[in-house]
Amino acid sequence: MTARAPAPVALNGRHVVLEPLRIDHVPDLYSAQRGVETDWGWLPVLAPRSQAEMRFIVEQRLAQQAAGGAFIFVVLDARTRRAAGWIAYLNINVIDQRVDIGWHWLGESLSGTYATVEIHLLLVQHAFHLGFTRVQWQLDDLDRAGHDTMLQIGALREGLMRRHQKRPDGTWRDTALYALLSPSRAAPIGQAQLPAPAAPAPPAPAAISWPTPVPPQGIRPRVGTPNAGNRYGP
Repeated sequence: MTARAPAPVALNGRHVVLEPLRIDHVPDLYSAQRGVETDWGWLPVLAPRSQAEMRFIVEQRLAQQAAGGAFIFVVLDARTRRAAGWIAYLNINVIDQRVDIGWHWLGESLSGTYATVEIHLLLVQHAFHLGFTRVQWQLDDLDRAGHDTMLQIGALREGLMRRHQKRPDGTWRDTALYALLSPSRAAPIGQAQLPAPAAPAPPAPAAISWPTPVPPQGIRPRVGTPNAGNRYGP
């Protein structure tokens, strides 16, 4: 039995909506980015300095999707329905029922909020619905915020690949591997079992307290299409 490849679908959460990335999302994505590089610190592409550069990055993502190497979702702020980031399925293997989640980026309005946890949970639940039995993440071991997100969603750290690959500045990266395995039965689309809030949900996303990710000193991400899967990786 094989899993089904991801197809265009909208995934609705409390704070975000995920839908397939399109070129017409570029203006809102650039506006959300606002020249702030903090959330791009672990991405292998330079933060766009213009709307044209953002369009170029989106075109690269869509080209890799067309080649079958990824399926990218734009993250919409549920309050405004405006694009505020993206996240993707990567290394999609329907035969072995395995998929990575990565290329995570959120703009200023959602970064550091519960939306970060929610987008991962939505993609995990949907992957299980498609028949994938293993969802995994690879992240730079120095990415403290990434580790905290993994704890929030209950992913198991399976190991550390030491001296795994080079960072853009030439230093060697250790890559941490996290994974979740499918339960015996996945919930229907749009009914992810998200942690219940302690109080009624506020109109704006509730902030999560975690350390601000600090990229290794001197790293300048390279321009180009990523060749592996994580927000967090090469």
